[in-house]
Amino acid sequence: MRRVVLVVLLLTLVATAACSALPDADPLIGIRVSTDSSVGDSRLLFAVHEVDGTRRGSPHDVVHVVATSLDAPSIEFAAEAVFEWMVPDVIGVYLVNIPFDRPGIWQIDFTISTGEATQPFLIDIQAEPRTTAVGETAPLVSTRTTANTSLEDLTTDNDPLESFYEISLDEALTNGRMTVVIFATPRFCTSAACGPMLGQMKMMAADYAGVNFVHVEVYEGFNEAEFAPDADHLAPSVVAFGLPSEPWVFVMDEDGTVVGRFDGVLGGGEIESLLER
Repeated sequence: MRRVVLVVLLLTLVATAACSALPDADPLIGIRVSTDSSVGDSRLLFAVHEVDGTRRGSPHDVVHVVATSLDAPSIEFAAEAVFEWMVPDVIGVYLVNIPFDRPGIWQIDFTISTGEATQPFLIDIQAEPRTTAVGETAPLVSTRTTANTSLEDLTTDNDPLESFYEISLDEALTNGRMTVVIFATPRFCTSAACGPMLGQMKMMAADYAGVNFVHVEVYEGFNEAEFAPDADHLAPSVVAFGLPSEPWVFVMDEDGTVVGRFDGVLGGGEIESLLER
């Protein structure tokens, strides 16, 4: 009997030692989604993944963010991030507004209400944006319309709103109305966010009859036999605005000045607040 007790005790000790030797759970990883972060642009998008690549995130999570400048560690900003769906009920990202006030490398620490460990990530804040910036005059670039091109050759949207293609962008920017332009390619989108964002714009247009809404397909010639979604087929206005990714939305005032720029996903009320101010 004593031998049996000793064996059981040894097995218990071995099991306990094995459990204590197990590594802690891997931390959640933050990955920047924003593609053009610069001084004066406070909008930051990031995704949260497990180590194996499994995407995480929920509207129910509370995510607290602290941004610290590595060049000046005494400077840090704290804010709460909001979860926004890129594809409704499928995949989303976190949106946080941080007033980046200097270029350089910033460290983004975040905590999540699930209590799981998280790993900080670094982002590069540029001195100047690559895309057309808020406060600049939007490029006056002509875009194709239904007056000279069939609707099927203007968009890869499966359910296009024809009014989005009835006025050229340069005309919209000079007709005395506010203008919302969305650069998106539902068929060739690398992020899967183009279709949902374009859908948001179509719903919004119904509430703002006095605003120009223009959709510009990122690529031209997409119905041609030799087409490829590459730099050789970018629409001229995409090049003029300096877009590094898709989708993007720009809002211009009545004088054609950019008053808002948004990439990847839209937060609730971001565009509406500009149109109603």
